[in-house]
Amino acid sequence: MNINQEIQKIAKTISPQLIAVRRDLHQHPEIGFQEHRTCRQITQRLRREKLDEVRAPVAKTGVIGILHGQTPGARAVALRADIDALPISEASTVAYKSRRAGLMHACGHDGHSAMVLGAAMILKRLQAHFRGTVKFLFQPAEEGQGGAEAMIRAGALRNPPVAAMFGMHVSTRQPYGAVGISAGPIMAAADRFRVRIAGRGGHGAHPEACRDPLQAAHQIYQGFQTITRNLKGYDTHVISVCFLHGGTAYNIIPDTVEMGGTLRTLQAAVRQTILRRMRRIIKGVEVAYGVRCEFTHLPGYPVTSNHAAMATLARAAAKDLQIPVRDFGLTMGAEDFSLYQKLVPAAYIDLGIRKDARQPALHNNRFDFDDRILAVGAALLARCALRYLAKSK
Repeated sequence: MNINQEIQKIAKTISPQLIAVRRDLHQHPEIGFQEHRTCRQITQRLRREKLDEVRAPVAKTGVIGILHGQTPGARAVALRADIDALPISEASTVAYKSRRAGLMHACGHDGHSAMVLGAAMILKRLQAHFRGTVKFLFQPAEEGQGGAEAMIRAGALRNPPVAAMFGMHVSTRQPYGAVGISAGPIMAAADRFRVRIAGRGGHGAHPEACRDPLQAAHQIYQGFQTITRNLKGYDTHVISVCFLHGGTAYNIIPDTVEMGGTLRTLQAAVRQTILRRMRRIIKGVEVAYGVRCEFTHLPGYPVTSNHAAMATLARAAAKDLQIPVRDFGLTMGAEDFSLYQKLVPAAYIDLGIRKDARQPALHNNRFDFDDRILAVGAALLARCALRYLAKSK
């Protein structure tokens, strides 16, 4: 039997089912740790496939499926999907648009869920042709709420222990049908920050009697944008102030202002330099403007960095299936898949969905994609698992 042809044949056969699953999930989006219906739907479909074990709920609303090959392995390879939606009101007019006001699958997690489910369906049909164990992880709350950490705490990487892992994300950065796979850093670490500035408010006609927190906030904002002068040109980073709140009246200088945003970096040393400079700038503004500032740093996801051997394996798996392979291309986006990568060798794959320049971006209220691509993603994930198990036996 030609295993590559068999994978593609099965993927083509189950493609309508994967599209139906994705569109059902798209109509019923649920945000992090509230994916109760999503959890039930995935659980039912995994049990219908007669996997060896299905655990649910895990980490509140996650699901784990386990499939043993001809000879169960002491260690497993894992395939991961994120399952949560975003608090966005969908503006598209497709028949399967969101039925839930203010919620939308605008980041493709409905598709990720369908692809990992598809990989389970493919591997179930090939169960007699591999040795070892595959774990299918359906993770809640990727969008900033710590779903990967919750899955890890719940034992997703244990019993049996996971020795390698693969994840996939639909991407408008790659052309339709191609994949992006690279070794090393591919996505940034993400931190959040908040600055509360307390001054002395008063009448807008008499600023001399005030200690204006808005003026101080302006100086802090401008100061943050000068930090790049303390870094080398190749020290990739982003500092974005994304909100500034203060005051409600046209003629009253407020007592307090709050501002905050995101910091993205690729190197730990650069991250520490930026945080140190942010604190110094804030301290200087305190002295110069007579205000009090409270700086809060909220550490987020670490750098997503693909294990070299796993990236090489994933590229080979794509070539097995005649899928065009490109470099991932560095992005300052962030992913909690990086938390798994701290514990096991893992690779994260970009799956291209861009057909033309009109393709709506991720997190856009009109985001959608040609979901015939789901069969390609499912096939590639299945092939990655089989390649790893064949290599590690």
